[in-house]
Amino acid sequence: MAKRKKKSNTYWTSITDIAILAYNKSVERPVLREKIYQRFIFPALMKLAENLINKMKPDYIDSTFEDLQTDLVTYLTERLNKLNPENGKGYSYYTRTSWNYLIQENDRAYRKLKSAADAIDIDERRNIMAEIHNTEMQDNICDFMDAYVDYCYENLNYIFSNSNEIHVADSILHFFEERINIEDFNKKALYVLIRERAGLEVSQTTIITKVMKTLKRIYEDGFEEFKTTNFTNLPF
Repeated sequence: MAKRKKKSNTYWTSITDIAILAYNKSVERPVLREKIYQRFIFPALMKLAENLINKMKPDYIDSTFEDLQTDLVTYLTERLNKLNPENGKGYSYYTRTSWNYLIQENDRAYRKLKSAADAIDIDERRNIMAEIHNTEMQDNICDFMDAYVDYCYENLNYIFSNSNEIHVADSILHFFEERINIEDFNKKALYVLIRERAGLEVSQTTIITKVMKTLKRIYEDGFEEFKTTNFTNLPF
């Protein structure tokens, strides 16, 4: 079985977290502190802000992209001392902090626009907070699903001991990974595709059901753990 290439985060790594901790410990050494910030932290914060602004598209904030990015980076910089490695990775914490900041600023700008727009036709039925929440929730689920698939791929030989089950699990995970490209989620059709990809006979279809139950249990347990952290720390 070919080894699957794992996705990587190229701009925020464990070095970034270490740099933030070093930055927080260098209060009495301002020159060193500034060097750590400029070399290891600032670029990561800028990229994080860029990605999240592009993903969220906070249309109600009356600001240029560059100004909003700078404001968000400033906001995050003021909260570098909040990082606690015992509570999870910095990327998760500052992503959540950024989302909250953008949501609040966008909502504040929306309310300001609404109160000052007597002569402007604003769609009162639009629930901007619900839209933002739904978008954020979709992103959380997508991130969780990617981590779940990675975990299962890396632990196939521990989760399953039977070669047929391993081949079936690999096929199922393949379809999970390609979910965005699958137009028809017909259960019977997917069972046939999985059976053919795993090289099973028709009489061995029960293996697919057994493997699906195991993968479902891992998914449900992981998602419950993910919810307990308010969707900030991935369980895998």
